[in-house]
Amino acid sequence: MTKFNRNISTFSLMMTGITSIVGSGWLLSTQKIANVAGPAGLVSWVVGAVIALLVGLLFVEMGSIFPSAGGIGYYANVTHGRFCGFLTSWINWLCIVAVPPVEAQGIVQYLSQLSPMWNRLYDIPSHELTHFGIAAAIVLMLFFMFVNYWSVRIFIKFNNFFTMIKIIVPLLTVAALIYSGFHPGNFDNTTDGGFMPFGMSSIFVSIISCGVIMSFNGFQTPLTFSEEIKSPKTMLPIAVAGSILISLILYMLLQVAYVGSLSPALLEHSGWAGINFRSPYVQLLLAANLQLMVIIVYIGSVVSPGVCGAAFTASASRIMYSLAREGHLPHFLSMLNPKFKNPRSAIVTTMLVGCIFLFMFRGWYQLVAVISVLHVFSYLPAPIVVISNRIKNKALMLSKNQFMLPLAHLLAPLLLFVLSILLFYAGWPLIPKLLILVIPGICLYLYYETKVKVAKNVYAAIKGVSWLILYFIGLCFIVFLGDNHSPGNSITTETSMIYLLILSLIVYFYGAFFTWDKRTFVPRHEMVAE
Repeated sequence: MTKFNRNISTFSLMMTGITSIVGSGWLLSTQKIANVAGPAGLVSWVVGAVIALLVGLLFVEMGSIFPSAGGIGYYANVTHGRFCGFLTSWINWLCIVAVPPVEAQGIVQYLSQLSPMWNRLYDIPSHELTHFGIAAAIVLMLFFMFVNYWSVRIFIKFNNFFTMIKIIVPLLTVAALIYSGFHPGNFDNTTDGGFMPFGMSSIFVSIISCGVIMSFNGFQTPLTFSEEIKSPKTMLPIAVAGSILISLILYMLLQVAYVGSLSPALLEHSGWAGINFRSPYVQLLLAANLQLMVIIVYIGSVVSPGVCGAAFTASASRIMYSLAREGHLPHFLSMLNPKFKNPRSAIVTTMLVGCIFLFMFRGWYQLVAVISVLHVFSYLPAPIVVISNRIKNKALMLSKNQFMLPLAHLLAPLLLFVLSILLFYAGWPLIPKLLILVIPGICLYLYYETKVKVAKNVYAAIKGVSWLILYFIGLCFIVFLGDNHSPGNSITTETSMIYLLILSLIVYFYGAFFTWDKRTFVPRHEMVAE
């Protein structure tokens, strides 16, 4: 069987993480976060980074001992069986395959400010791409596909160079905006509500709906390349933690520059929620008459989302490859090109599915909200899977001296509770609507499990995924009762938080200690055909 090359360095691995984190988020998220949370958007980035770091390091613990192109879905397969592993992979694949189209949308929206002719790409009243804009976005997605189509080595070389540009351009933008006119009074302007004008809840709302989670989710990219590195247990922690921390600094500086560069007169007239630029940094730089920086930002508006889109095309194709290799998807998706050692069929399919998302959600902010909720869904197994693995494979973990996150038994239930809070603030009816996307995945699972005839223990399969089903039912019930926009709203937010805490603790202890699969895990691609 053809295998991946193992020639990616630690630096290059970390660069894939940074390039996946610093995408269209730096161009558009800062404005939306300020709309929702005001200056307190700075706190949103910090909290989002801490969540991503905890989730990332929990998955690194699994990835260091079970390196797989399938990433986080594969780890649930190890501990809770094929059904749980598949559902996790399915949700994770859905949110990652939707990232290339959202990056293409970000590029097109920013470039629509170039001239009246380019204005035709984006419709301001609806916040959506026009038909011309959709066509331009499809061309960009074809570019993402071809970058990955030829060789991962070419992609990595391409990535390292452009990632440096992605770091330099935002830093130059920050310096230019602060130099041209910085208004520190914007951060505690009592006229507009002070530092946190919309309350503590705005922090969580901005994290889940404004691109914070979507941006930091780039930490997954190094995990999906874990089969292509020589030492996962040492390289993965450095790459994941390093990419998150470097990106956090960059996003904090950008948020400070954006908030501080707004005209106090504009802020007084429109308020935080009323500011709506088509291309925020370009328009702020134009107002400061910094023409050269405008050109540089336009270059960055293509490079940052473009390289990010290419990176996530690589990640999504590898998750699809892993699902096919485990027998959950058609076999042709698990085939590697003998010469270039990459899953070409999966790469092409990833692009085609991304186009479907492009037509379904024509606006950047619409698709970001969907992707963010799906990302948090895909994080839910992290605290459960890691603790279960320590029980199931304790001897293996100790014998190989693997990376283990300190205080995991305390951090895991806390993380599950925080993730539940984020999902609560995503609100009704988005949560139940997105859970419907799980149904096609279940149908695929049942079809291919029957076809390959490996579903020998139905009870174990249902048991392994029962904690996740219990969680989704409980979450929908709490959101239905507690969300202000729900027809069933009958309890306060404070009461909802108590219910979420109880649900999180019940699901954590049940899932981590009582539902893991006691059978020895054997990857589908290593099974001997009967």
